[in-house]
Amino acid sequence: MMRSFDKKESYDRQYSDTDLLKRFFKYLTPYLLLVSLIIIGIVASAIVTIFPPTMVQNAFDVLESNAEWMAVFPFALGYVLLSILLWIIQVVLGIIVTIVTQKVIKQIQIETYISLQDHDLMFFDTESTGKIMSRITNDSQELAEMLNIVSQFVSNFFILITVLTWMFVVNWRLTFVTIGIAPFVMIVALVFRKITRMTTGDWRAAIGEVNASFQESVSGISVAKAFGREKKSKEEFEVINFDTFRYAKKRAFAVMGVYPLMDGISVIGMFGITLYGSSLILGDLASPSVILLFLLLLNRFLYPLVRVASQYSTIQSGFAAMERVFSIIDAKKEITNPPDPVIKKIEGKVSFENVYQQYVEGTLVLKDINMEIQTGESIAIVGHTGVGKTTIASLLMRFYDIYKGSIKIDGVDVRDYDMQCLRSQIGLVSQDVFLFSGTVLENIKYGQPNATLREVQKVIDIVDAKEFIDALPDGLETELGERGKGLSAGQRQMISFARTLLSNPKILILDEATAAVDAYTEWKIQEALDKLLANRTSIVIAHRLTTIKNSDRIIVMDQGRIVEEGNHVNLMGEEGLYSELYETYFKHQSAEWISEISEVFTD
Repeated sequence: MMRSFDKKESYDRQYSDTDLLKRFFKYLTPYLLLVSLIIIGIVASAIVTIFPPTMVQNAFDVLESNAEWMAVFPFALGYVLLSILLWIIQVVLGIIVTIVTQKVIKQIQIETYISLQDHDLMFFDTESTGKIMSRITNDSQELAEMLNIVSQFVSNFFILITVLTWMFVVNWRLTFVTIGIAPFVMIVALVFRKITRMTTGDWRAAIGEVNASFQESVSGISVAKAFGREKKSKEEFEVINFDTFRYAKKRAFAVMGVYPLMDGISVIGMFGITLYGSSLILGDLASPSVILLFLLLLNRFLYPLVRVASQYSTIQSGFAAMERVFSIIDAKKEITNPPDPVIKKIEGKVSFENVYQQYVEGTLVLKDINMEIQTGESIAIVGHTGVGKTTIASLLMRFYDIYKGSIKIDGVDVRDYDMQCLRSQIGLVSQDVFLFSGTVLENIKYGQPNATLREVQKVIDIVDAKEFIDALPDGLETELGERGKGLSAGQRQMISFARTLLSNPKILILDEATAAVDAYTEWKIQEALDKLLANRTSIVIAHRLTTIKNSDRIIVMDQGRIVEEGNHVNLMGEEGLYSELYETYFKHQSAEWISEISEVFTD
């Protein structure tokens, strides 16, 4: 499907630089010792960097005094040793910075993961998986690069101050000539600051679009091939990919464009020092060795200045990435635990009281739902597609909050329960079974990781899954592909039944759980379903006649309302919507209908 390019998501937030810096320093707090070592290394590096040029100045002063050439040797040796010392300091500093950076990124990624786990389903209903993954991977990498750059930025800033101070000590006149270059550098930095931050944010958003497109194309490859959409999909991806290229190009110009400008400023600086320095020599206000020192220090002044300017732009890119990652962490969570949550074992009595629900403002999905389900009672909910059947299940598990009214379990509003406590006692088996990468055993034990092998074998026997599991290459230890690839729909569903049964829920919801299963497989697992439903409060959203007829009560819904209620015989006698649904959907599943058809074909 063609996707319009939108660089902003609904949960995006704007953070000031001050807010981002405060957040950044919060992550550094646990590593104050390592940060202290980094600061010591930065200061030492800044001090040592001015000594090698000074060694050269002293050597030329010795030569001017007509001393022997061997008198220069100590200064040359000092230059080499100081350069080696500077290199060692920078290597050690780089190692410590890398350690701190990786620790900080690890913590941010953990917080991002936890935040995603806490987000309600509405967040994932509206946001693309590819875009979210882009922020977790690409933006986290950009953030890691920024953290490395920050230490270099601070180091270059200290070098800049140290070199400038030494210049003032040696010759204040030449120092002012050097300082005259700084405003040009700062103007360039300020111009590139805004451009870089903006273009990087656009570029990262474009990468999210590409990732989303890749994820969607892989997930829906069979559909694309079935409809012969490969060529069209390629054309649509080219449009999305061109957006990425366009924003990447803008970002590259913004980041790299600063260097040629800085090179030009450096040439102007050398020209100014040489020209003005010559006049100072003629006026006996400076020596040739001082001019040489300033030309050498110019590199140590301009290089950090250029780096500070360019790194500031890179830091702005990191800030843009930080904004995108923190936007996920800080996105408002609609479904949260109450201040004093109820934690208790539930019995299973459920009541819906004047429940209304909407996902989009002004469009009601449920309208004034009132019903009571007694402990251990089994009800079936039927109706045309889109009448709100699945919404009832979602509200009961508090995947979404109720727009109006209340749902109570054992007399307690579901919004007052601890969410973990509530959901751990409600089992959900849906039509779209999701199995995780891993073994069959790990998938069955997903909700009860401490379950024993004996307990697992027991639920496997109950749901009649032993035969096909034993036939797998490694039995329970068979590795499953993504989403359970390699298993049939019925086999995946049976594993899902076993997984749910192992958690022993007090309330069980079957949301069209046998819709993807053929009639033979359903017949095989019908006994398992009966055992699954036994002694539990159950809500069955189904279009299989057997499951519906075995329920204690049938709830018929239409356009978000309950329109009929009763058992199969009574509802058929009323000749209302249920009777219509039976004739349309359910009748062909009955034994009587199959017998009639068989007789027709036999005759």
